[in-house]
Amino acid sequence: MGTDRKELFRGLKYELATLPLLIAAPILITIGFKAIKQQNNYLFLIVGIILAITAIVLGILGIKIILNALFNRK
Repeated sequence: MGTDRKELFRGLKYELATLPLLIAAPILITIGFKAIKQQNNYLFLIVGIILAITAIVLGILGIKIILNALFNRK
């Protein structure tokens, strides 16, 4: 009952891809709300929300892959 290293590294790649999104999404959402007040511009807010949703999905997929690699049922 060993750990599947290829799957573990694949899951860690997903998690590493999620980290910049977790930092960028709240910043863009904050900028987006300020842009709505000043210029009535929704672009930054929409991009920030899309990045936040992408970060959540990638994070869940990464955790799922890591858990499947660690707790292999073969």
